[in-house]
Amino acid sequence: MSNLLAADKIKLTHSKKIILVLLIMGLLPLVQALNGQLTVHSGFKLTQLKDIVIDGATSILMIEKNGLTLSVVLLVFVNFFIGEEFQHGTIRNALSLGQRRADYYLAKLIMAAGLTFVAAVVTTVVGMLSYSVLFNFGQVVGIDHYFSYALQAFIVLYLLILANVAVYVAVTFITKNTGMAMVWGFLYTIGTGFVPGVFQQTEHFKFLTNWFTQTYLFYRNLALPAAITEFPQMILVSGATIILATILGIYIFKHTDIK
Repeated sequence: MSNLLAADKIKLTHSKKIILVLLIMGLLPLVQALNGQLTVHSGFKLTQLKDIVIDGATSILMIEKNGLTLSVVLLVFVNFFIGEEFQHGTIRNALSLGQRRADYYLAKLIMAAGLTFVAAVVTTVVGMLSYSVLFNFGQVVGIDHYFSYALQAFIVLYLLILANVAVYVAVTFITKNTGMAMVWGFLYTIGTGFVPGVFQQTEHFKFLTNWFTQTYLFYRNLALPAAITEFPQMILVSGATIILATILGIYIFKHTDIK
């Protein structure tokens, strides 16, 4: 697998796609901070419940604020990064050299997870710097030990995003087609973001919402005490999603003819 990872690393470092991903993730929080400044100058006040990020301290939640955008950008990247291997037939070269399919799959997942981490760090750091300069560092109300909270919040948010990425990787390997993987990836993202909202309106199915990672990413405010107590559950649901998506993806990939 080390050879596969080394090859993918070289491919990524010479790819314009990764530069575009990081550029978007770096510019987005900067634009949002400037827009927040214009909002304040217009006589309005930023509120944490509505705007999520209002100063440097709450910028640890930049991934939550941009959860949908980050997911979509990574969806597009994963589709092209893996889909092109099938479309150009380069996947046959690795498999013909005796590489195990499971290793090939995991190598792609690891690279996608690595890029997701870098994108999450860039978004968070640029957000913290931008909002700190414009609105001061501030604080998260009710949090006494900020560093511990910030570390936990970042890890949880990263895992929630990574769960989506693991699904995108599985879908791309299953469909073996960039266009189809893009469609199914969008449907998954939108569907799992919309369905929890519907389930929340019913008593009998409300509990199911807690098994969607999007529930925590789109419907929870991770600065509130009630959401903070759910961090272990968020980690569990994210981990379960990653494991199930990976097992399913590898199983189907192993039983797929590569033409």
